[in-house]
Amino acid sequence: MPPSSPDSSAPPGGQSGAAAHTELSDSRARRWGWLLVVAGFGGFMAWATLAPLDSGVAAPGTVVVSGNRKAVQPLVGGKIAELAVRDGDAVRAGQILVRLDDTQARSQLDVARGQWFTASAVETRLVAERLGHTQIEFPAALANAHADPRASAAMALQRELFATRNRALASELAILEESILGLEAQLRGVEASSRARRTQVGLLRDEIARQRELVDEGFYPRNRLSEQERGLAALNAAIAEDAGNSGRIRQQIAETRSRMVARENQQRQEVESQLTEVQRDAGALLSRIEALEFDLRNTEIASPADGLVVGLAVHTVGGVVGVGNPLMEIVPADEPLKIDAQIPPHLIDHVRAGLEVDILFPAFNRATTPNVAGRVLQVSADVLVEPQQGIQYFKAVIEVTAEGMHKLRQYEIRPGMPAEIFVRTGERTLLNYLVKPLTDRLQGALTEP
Repeated sequence: MPPSSPDSSAPPGGQSGAAAHTELSDSRARRWGWLLVVAGFGGFMAWATLAPLDSGVAAPGTVVVSGNRKAVQPLVGGKIAELAVRDGDAVRAGQILVRLDDTQARSQLDVARGQWFTASAVETRLVAERLGHTQIEFPAALANAHADPRASAAMALQRELFATRNRALASELAILEESILGLEAQLRGVEASSRARRTQVGLLRDEIARQRELVDEGFYPRNRLSEQERGLAALNAAIAEDAGNSGRIRQQIAETRSRMVARENQQRQEVESQLTEVQRDAGALLSRIEALEFDLRNTEIASPADGLVVGLAVHTVGGVVGVGNPLMEIVPADEPLKIDAQIPPHLIDHVRAGLEVDILFPAFNRATTPNVAGRVLQVSADVLVEPQQGIQYFKAVIEVTAEGMHKLRQYEIRPGMPAEIFVRTGERTLLNYLVKPLTDRLQGALTEP
């Protein structure tokens, strides 16, 4: 017969004790379980009732540029030779954005400078002639351009012309002066002859007077007296002729001096007339040079500030642009970032200017992109309608704070990027969030129809 198991030989009282112990353990576990459930629920309700949660309005938004865009407009028109940027490019102040074809401007400027070299050299020569200078001193603007062969040639030509004209005038005046000296010598001879004849006339008159007394007394022949009288008449005629010659010579001297003065006046008038015309031409050429230099400088269109290129209106090299036509706009880099948010009409009563805003940019990695602080600047006074989908909304303009801009310094934020905003309107508990819809419905249900 097989042996008996130990359990079969145990007394009945041991089995009942084990069962009682097991039931006691289960009862304690249930009590602890219920206690934990009650404690957890109580803690949750306490947290839901007392712990504050941020209350606010969530809305989509779009990054926009500030109102201080800087328009890039050409000051001169022309054909585009180089387009150095594209929409969205970051640029620095002074960076060349567009180059216009400067071939025509350079050609016209070169021609105008050559004409000005000539006009300025002629003007300097005429001024020196008017002032009676013995040599020409060219202005620094012309003298410093001696490296240009046209300037050197113009100055050399006017120096030679100055010397030639001075020699010609001096030669003409010298000839006239020699003529005057000859006439003055003739005048001195005539006057000396006239003085001698007057002396002879005086002596001859005395002699004739004595001879006439002798003739009256019969001591001297009358024919001899007549000869003396004829000699006296001849001397008087010669004196009269000398007087006429003297007057004629004096007149010739005066006429010759007048010719000298007239020649000098003629030279001066010619110089003044030419100088007036040349100065007018030189001034006009100088103004034209300045205008062409302005045009040439402005064929390179530079960025007015650090920032981003937006609204690029030209895309083709070889295209023609007019003066003042907008080419693009630069969004300054130091401008605060702004976001246009679309607030649902039923939540607009919670949003007002000055409220703090949390901003998130979904275009970036959410795990590495921080929430950015902002502030509501303004809210539209009336509802707006999105034209494509017909959605109604109020526009709220959000500005990123300086702290937020500091957080975004390593990110490139572009206009048009999407943004998600959360306008902080206060604090509420979780219980308030859960109960408020019920209380709102209950209030509506208890209202008299």
